[in-house]
Amino acid sequence: MGLTALTIMTASNMMGSGVFMLPSSLAQIGSISIWGWALTFCGVLVLALTFAKTNQISPCQGGVIAHIGLTFGPYIGLQTTLYYWLATWIGNCALLISGVGYLAFFFPILHHPLYAAGTCIAILWLFVALGLQGARVVGYAQIFTGSCMLAVVLGIGVLGWFHFDAHLYMRSYNVTQQNSHHAILSAAAISLWGFLGIESASVSSAQAINPKRNIPLATILGLTLAALSYVSSSNVIMGILPHSQLIDSTSPFADTARTLWGTTAGECVSALAIIACLGAMPGWQILQTEVPRAAAEAGLFPRLFAATNRHGVAYKGLVCTACLMTGVILLTISPNLEQQFRTIIVLAISASLIPYAFAALSLPVTMVAKKLNRGRQFTLYSCLSLLGLAFVTTALLGAGTQPLFWGIILQMVTIPLYLLYVMRQQTPPQSVTPPCLMSDRCAGHRSFIAVSVDPDAVSKE
Repeated sequence: MGLTALTIMTASNMMGSGVFMLPSSLAQIGSISIWGWALTFCGVLVLALTFAKTNQISPCQGGVIAHIGLTFGPYIGLQTTLYYWLATWIGNCALLISGVGYLAFFFPILHHPLYAAGTCIAILWLFVALGLQGARVVGYAQIFTGSCMLAVVLGIGVLGWFHFDAHLYMRSYNVTQQNSHHAILSAAAISLWGFLGIESASVSSAQAINPKRNIPLATILGLTLAALSYVSSSNVIMGILPHSQLIDSTSPFADTARTLWGTTAGECVSALAIIACLGAMPGWQILQTEVPRAAAEAGLFPRLFAATNRHGVAYKGLVCTACLMTGVILLTISPNLEQQFRTIIVLAISASLIPYAFAALSLPVTMVAKKLNRGRQFTLYSCLSLLGLAFVTTALLGAGTQPLFWGIILQMVTIPLYLLYVMRQQTPPQSVTPPCLMSDRCAGHRSFIAVSVDPDAVSKE
């Protein structure tokens, strides 16, 4: 994939994971969430700059997530890789739920939890079949679906301002019954979901053309595009739809279009949203296979995650995660689709924040290791890394106790997994006859023979 495909994939992975349902989720807090957006954007921009610099000075397969293990050692590498892997495929479940929520605009039967879950699972396996065709096919698909996404988001985010009602917007400014500080932190934690995927270009470095140049550019361009679309669209919707309608909406963009321009417009927007939302799936599938693939090649994950087909896709890992996603969709079935969406994004955010913190800290460590710890540039990026860590900490605290609880559980799970890794590393290799003892052609291994074999036996020979 080149710069265009990488940029669209980065923006699409972020927007596809959040933009179509976040207006309803943020309506639970109120229009004060605009300050949460601002806080989140500043924090994610800091992370994007550190990720881009890390990839520039120390590129590796698996991007900044795989780089954590190289910087902090195998245990932290195993821990953060497991967290990130969980975040990607759990997040994909939320992506499917969003798409089915818009599909229910055409097929009201999908409001029934069981039918919605069955449709999610069927679509999931269709995209597994597409993902097995390789990165080139995925890149073309992302350009098309990303264009549909921009048409929907920018269409509402630009044209909707002509119908914006400031009084309606301010009427639901803070509906949490809590102080503004707590509401802003809560909004920042939820809106962070919309920026998960900022590392998409970096993680996909093995599938990129000229990664040293294109990945940092795609990261910054994709973030800018997504942020402008988010802030414009989510705020204008809060000034068009009544609060009571918005908090229960499973398709806020389609409902907004229907309110402004009629039923036909709502149907068109819903159709484009379905294509765009579900079209982000292949890009996320690359992330959920490339990171465990790099970990498997480093010995941290089982070898099955490293097996690739003729298109270079880690097909066993893709099928394995699809099975796990099927289980999560079935276990989180809820009569309220928006509630199911919120439950899943809390799980995904819990799993993604720890890798982001370590990825931010790995940059100054890498610069010191490469003797780049001199001058203003080192000072600047060290400050950015600390700011990124502070942002992740703030977001984790703002998300409440549930992400902290799941983060602790996930950390405990990594302890026995690391024990298995150590035991596998300590297993002695099978005794085999050195190949150089079987042939006189390997002159380069004569010193090995002298050390490995009894000298008396050698002299007798």
